[in-house]
Amino acid sequence: MDGKVKLTYKLSPEAKRNNNPSRAWEVLFQKYNIVSQIEQQGYFDIKTSQMMRNSDVRKLWNEKYTNTIPDNRNILKFDFSADLPNVFKAYKLQIMPLGKDTYRIAPFNMYCNLTDEEVPIHPITSPIKISSLDFNKVTTEPNAQTVAEITGMFAYIFNDINNKNRTVVSTLSGKNNVDSLSFSVNSSLNNMAPINFNIKNWQSEIDGVYESEESILIIESKMKLPKDFNIRQLFIPRLLIEQIMMTTKIHKDVYAGYFVKTKDVYMFNIYQFTDLHNMNSIELYKQYKFRLSDNADYIYSPNTADQVAYDLVNVHSVKHLIDAQPLGNHYPRYESGVFVSYPQANNLQLALDYLDMLTHGKNYRTINDEIVPTDSTEAFIDTFKYAGRQHDYYLNLLGYFHLIDHPKDKPQATIVTDTGSRILAMSVEGQSQLLLKLFAQRSSFRITLLKLLKNDTDTKQTVIDEILKETSALPESNQLGPSTINRRASCVINLCKQLLTLMGVYDGKRTITH
Repeated sequence: MDGKVKLTYKLSPEAKRNNNPSRAWEVLFQKYNIVSQIEQQGYFDIKTSQMMRNSDVRKLWNEKYTNTIPDNRNILKFDFSADLPNVFKAYKLQIMPLGKDTYRIAPFNMYCNLTDEEVPIHPITSPIKISSLDFNKVTTEPNAQTVAEITGMFAYIFNDINNKNRTVVSTLSGKNNVDSLSFSVNSSLNNMAPINFNIKNWQSEIDGVYESEESILIIESKMKLPKDFNIRQLFIPRLLIEQIMMTTKIHKDVYAGYFVKTKDVYMFNIYQFTDLHNMNSIELYKQYKFRLSDNADYIYSPNTADQVAYDLVNVHSVKHLIDAQPLGNHYPRYESGVFVSYPQANNLQLALDYLDMLTHGKNYRTINDEIVPTDSTEAFIDTFKYAGRQHDYYLNLLGYFHLIDHPKDKPQATIVTDTGSRILAMSVEGQSQLLLKLFAQRSSFRITLLKLLKNDTDTKQTVIDEILKETSALPESNQLGPSTINRRASCVINLCKQLLTLMGVYDGKRTITH
């Protein structure tokens, strides 16, 4: 990269992390005057021998901090933009491994937002009874991929991509060497050309590659739904597949999938790279969502076009269940006496994942081996890779439906209520029904559910009016202003759509009639 660049420091409070990687990189930036170096030559290359094992760096660390100095491996984990150290975020910098224990720091953009599309959730069933894997306790990426294979999720995706795809086999996984890579990455600064990389050898970690008659699918797996992901995780394996196809002389259409297993939903974002010389040429092809079902009617077969359809849940029975619920007489408040702030969270599965996380002890170990409270902002960011402000949004949502509480004798502590524990132990169907009952007991959610079931397009203003009515008796500090009420209403609508879609009476955009 030629020419000088000008870096400006700007870091919003919600983006700031309080962790050892941020502290370590502050020390490294100070030691090597990295900002000035990048402004002069456009990048800065640093070797692992210059990092936390370096005696001068260790001395600087001990002058500033009492924390135990972290290992190099714990300051180089940047699979998500939320994990970037503060100084990287502030200057719009990122880091790329070059091989031979060398990393390049420069203003480039290597993250892709992970969108949650409004698409149907297909119920799907294993064709055989499985005794060696409990489908209700899938907690690792390899096991989630195994469930996707057994139940035919991969087969469904392949056949939908190309109806000539009839057989799906697993090929590559684990560590694989990639030779002589040349590609560019777009700059994170305006009016700046893409940054070129020429790397002789790269060891790529691949979660899975699947192949059929006409297509190949690369898979990166995660157990939580993050805000974004590092494109490199899909791009480098894509280049490896291209190199292998050049050798075998068997060319197929290649797709790259980011696979996320949340509490109840198996979600696949399928991408294609339109230019193998540019990492940012990633484009979303299609999103698929599945949920497990015990109904034998949902055993997938490519011989039937719409074999994976929707459970025949009667819309009228859902309306009846809503109508049967009593409306709450009082606005929710914690046992400590504090009113719950009206929620602004918009992802139901993330909320359930967070509820599950809160049941696993008071302390949480981060990816950098630091111990923090499980209900802390730092633990939330470390797990879900969202900005810090989202932490309160999701706590508020769980508190609003009394899935968590702050006890009177320990108002700063967060406990999972009996209702919260019960909902986590249920099947998808039981959980959805209980959530529907909880939603129906709050007037703003109840009216939203009923309007969605009627396919009423004029919903938002009604929801806004109902939220204002519901919160009208709250203290002034809990009142919602004009700038926030619109976002609150959008979140309510999104959460209700997700619940009805999970129940099989909504396809993400409209009510399903049978």
